[in-house]
Amino acid sequence: MSPAFAAPRTNGNVLRHERGAAVESHSRYLDEDLSALDVPARVLALAEDPDAHPVLERVHLLARSGWSLDEFFQLRGEQLRRTAAGSPSRRAAWIRVQDLLGRQGRLLRRVTPVLAAEGIWLCDWEWLPEADRHLLSGLFRDRLLPVIAPMITEPGRPLPPPANLALNLAVGVRDDRGGRQFGSVELPPVLPRLLAVSDGRLIPLEQVVVAHLPALFAGSSVESHGLFRVTRHAGAPTPAGPDDPLAPAEARLHEDRQGTPVRLEVEPRLPEAVLRRLAGELDLSAGDVYAVHGLLGPADLRSLAEADRPDLKPPRIEPVTHRRLTGYDRSSPDVFQVLDEGDLLVHPPYDSFAASVEALLRQAVSDPGVLAVKCTLYRPSPDQPVVRALVRAAERGTHVVVLVELGAPMGERESLASARALERAGAHVVYGLVDLRTHCPVTLVVRQGADGVVRQYGVVSTAHHDARRAPELLALLSADPALGADLTDLFNYLTGYSRPPQFRTLLVGPGAFRPRLLELIGKEAAAGSAGRIALKVGRLVDREVIDALYAASERGARVELVVSGACAVRPGVAGLSVNIRVVAPACRRFEGSRLFAFGTGEDASWCLSSGDLAARNLDRQVDIALPIRDSALRSRLEETLDILLARPAWELGPDGVWRGGEGGAEEVLQQLAGHAAGARPGHNRSS
Repeated sequence: MSPAFAAPRTNGNVLRHERGAAVESHSRYLDEDLSALDVPARVLALAEDPDAHPVLERVHLLARSGWSLDEFFQLRGEQLRRTAAGSPSRRAAWIRVQDLLGRQGRLLRRVTPVLAAEGIWLCDWEWLPEADRHLLSGLFRDRLLPVIAPMITEPGRPLPPPANLALNLAVGVRDDRGGRQFGSVELPPVLPRLLAVSDGRLIPLEQVVVAHLPALFAGSSVESHGLFRVTRHAGAPTPAGPDDPLAPAEARLHEDRQGTPVRLEVEPRLPEAVLRRLAGELDLSAGDVYAVHGLLGPADLRSLAEADRPDLKPPRIEPVTHRRLTGYDRSSPDVFQVLDEGDLLVHPPYDSFAASVEALLRQAVSDPGVLAVKCTLYRPSPDQPVVRALVRAAERGTHVVVLVELGAPMGERESLASARALERAGAHVVYGLVDLRTHCPVTLVVRQGADGVVRQYGVVSTAHHDARRAPELLALLSADPALGADLTDLFNYLTGYSRPPQFRTLLVGPGAFRPRLLELIGKEAAAGSAGRIALKVGRLVDREVIDALYAASERGARVELVVSGACAVRPGVAGLSVNIRVVAPACRRFEGSRLFAFGTGEDASWCLSSGDLAARNLDRQVDIALPIRDSALRSRLEETLDILLARPAWELGPDGVWRGGEGGAEEVLQQLAGHAAGARPGHNRSS
């Protein structure tokens, strides 16, 4: 293991990285870009420990680090490019990314022999027996050759625009007259990145294509080749038009090839002249180019990590079904009756999302008393259970209203497909507010009971669920009339473009979110050493909020922060933040629970939130916070937060360095879920 990166297994391990000699080591805020790059670095450090995880889990973490780095450039690459060339922060980010790419390549080389010992061979073309080469040549002839479009670019003509994150081969060829030309081949997504042959052998798709380049450039001799990949900026949402609200999102799909390039990754073998031409035509500087000594796009390794080899994976998290929902089989127990008896708080993946939120929707589909179902969707896909349930409800004639947020970056294609499927089924689909992204995950079911009384059943979640990725989140299911009335008003606001109402229970942003948050922080600051602020969020980079936390710390309040993503807080600095502690979970999956606690004991204020503490969330996004009043539910939230603080995978020091903690919070949270499943019903009613 590289001495510069220690794995987070015991206290004292340190995640070090070069931040650039000229970057101030004691500035008031940590650099947001460098902090965001800490996320893939922490994930990668988990994978680098050979004793911490089985080999396919290490491959999963390697793929996740690649996905996280891709996401960083799609979301923040354009802003990073606007930073002055040669500035310390941009230089530090370039060094940081280049180091991450090197670590990813070294890790893949380390796990390859471990996989081979388990019968999984990552092979080069030259290693394959003749029978396997013959098989792959047939696959190339039948599946690839008809869809690949090799291109020769004439001198003075631009290259075809490479698609975002697509793998491309730059090919140098010499024609039969001796002239040198530049060719390119985009690898089509019709086949997986890793192709399986015989006896557990896998080979990257690009090697099969390289082996058959003479067939693609017949009549010319191939002199050189090298792989490259372009990352494009995930652009800001375009307001929907009155004639066709889907048109802007459909137009944004073309940004897959037309969006601003922000990163060029290349194999070192790529000739310098080709590299200069690629960078020039993409309008990228040397600081936007990254040489990859390994597999371009390690996120593609997730298919390998999903191989059916449970012996090479950690024990699967088995979601727990709450005692009050045990045995749900579409008719028993009655989820509506369960919620009439009291609220449910679930914490997927430790608690079952399918047996709680999805169970409510499944019952709503077939219940003749259900009058309406309303739901917000963010990056949905047509095959998600929630989307399928909404489609079935609309097809059965239930009044279904769905807000599909089309401005979610990197999710336009599946969002559009989901919206079209819902529209075909007869659902009333809307697409959010102008200039505001709708992020709040809420569901409302309106039902008339056998007694003739119309009741409202709501779900408020801290993140949108995706069954494929099993994210971590918190969700409250409730029949509280005040919450139901608030959700009704919220949907009227979102679908009718009306003025935001005065909500009874919910805190809705933008607007009320930031001032109320600062008010709660200020209250704890005023309490001095008796004050306590505990926050679990994905990102904490808003400087007004950070300054308020600093002020609370200086007045003696205890500030405890669990941050899974970028964090600009510099904790533990005398005269600034001595009472602030920042920790991070292992982030083996997407951490979507956001939890706010202010004060201690019975007088404490507890909230679930869908929004992080960044300017985008606080000022340009519809997010919500829901106060939790029931003592039993608050106790579970407090236990959850205590576990995360007691067993963090990482802890942030005043020098901006993450150091390894005890870890193991996931196992304890799973035990807590099992214990809480048998708890008595909680009542989060505002009355």
